[in-house]
Amino acid sequence: MIQRTGLEQAIRQAVDPAVLMQRVADEAMALLEGADGVLVWFVDAPRRLRLECRSGHLDGEIGTRLPREGNLVGLSFQSGETLRCDDATNDPRVDRGLCQLLHVASAVCIPLRRGAHIVGVLSVTSSRKRAFDERDVATLTSLAQFISVVVAAAADLAGVTDTLLSPAWHDTPGARVAHQDDWAAEERFVANVLSPGALGRLESRGRVDRFLEGRGLTHVFQPIFDITTGVCFGAEALARFSGRLSRTPDLWFAEAHAMGVGVELELVSVAQALKFMARLPAGIAMSVNAGPRTIASHEICELVAASDPERVVVELTEEVKVDDYPLLSHALSELRLTGARLAIDDTGAGFASLAHILKLAPDLIKLDRELTCGIDHDPVRGALATALVSFARRTGAEIVAEGIETAAELEMLRRLGIRYGQGFFLCRPTSVDLLPGRLSPEIWAATAPRAASFCLVD
Repeated sequence: MIQRTGLEQAIRQAVDPAVLMQRVADEAMALLEGADGVLVWFVDAPRRLRLECRSGHLDGEIGTRLPREGNLVGLSFQSGETLRCDDATNDPRVDRGLCQLLHVASAVCIPLRRGAHIVGVLSVTSSRKRAFDERDVATLTSLAQFISVVVAAAADLAGVTDTLLSPAWHDTPGARVAHQDDWAAEERFVANVLSPGALGRLESRGRVDRFLEGRGLTHVFQPIFDITTGVCFGAEALARFSGRLSRTPDLWFAEAHAMGVGVELELVSVAQALKFMARLPAGIAMSVNAGPRTIASHEICELVAASDPERVVVELTEEVKVDDYPLLSHALSELRLTGARLAIDDTGAGFASLAHILKLAPDLIKLDRELTCGIDHDPVRGALATALVSFARRTGAEIVAEGIETAAELEMLRRLGIRYGQGFFLCRPTSVDLLPGRLSPEIWAATAPRAASFCLVD
């Protein structure tokens, strides 16, 4: 369930007048070619204006107070007219000291109204003299009413929303809503109106935060066999996510990356998987999946070093693009110093994996199931696999074929000289406790020439 504070925060942010004023200021600066700064002033005291918002390259600090007399901003406020200054060094209406402090050489000031009252001034400025012409003044004058209404409406909406979200409002005798469920429904309604998508984003982040805490994240393990002898070489740790929303693991990791916490989630997954290392049969390696940014982090090296690193294989996935190969190569050098090995996942599925092989010199090259599927009757797949086998031999790497689902595929892979394989035909992913029972060498006939000698393990 979403924490109420998160939803309330999203609602308040959506109606925050300061946020809307900032948008107005940013757009006003983009509207006029000569502008390089915008200041928004509002009434602060009977004789003063206060700087509430700024945009662009200006030195004015939010909260700066300005008297209503002796400057162009105050004059625009007092007169209710749009005023233009072409040269602040010789215009008697301006405060030259203030202009020098803010680096303003020319400006246009537009009064902001709320109903019949003037409540502030929008000042569009430039560090160049004569940066604005009559067309600019006409444009800002025509937009002044719209800007005033937008800012005033935001203030009114913020007040109404603040009242609606107040616990005191729901405790009053005249309030019709008394139940927490009804109150939550009201907040959802307001959030969906004021900030479409905010509710969904909060729900998504709540689910991902749960996984980051280690709740709802588990692992199953799929053996990787030496398909020439039947001996188990290792087991790949595969993340599984529980919850009401059913998704494949790659989608959960992609969502976490979109939220900016993908590396954190991958590290949690790796840490949890490595905890099972001691429960694997002796001598069996464990493969853990990580993207390039995770591998480039120092944390994964610490996690691997704290386990049994010589039994760890880090599989580089393609959840995100590699932006910096030198940085990744350096991180991999540190990781390999611990004794861990590198595997490139999903080879054959795209150009990225081939680039990884050329630039990172992996210990293991994993053929994607798209390449393995139907390899027994597809000469193109067979030719590509043959080329990769030849490349691997020359570079000292080994090939692991993923997604083996038939005896014919297994036999063809053996004929091509591929040593390692995994897939449903050999063994389905299972819990760490059931894994030892799936590795019995009796299920293999390692010297048999035909694939029919291999048996499916459920």
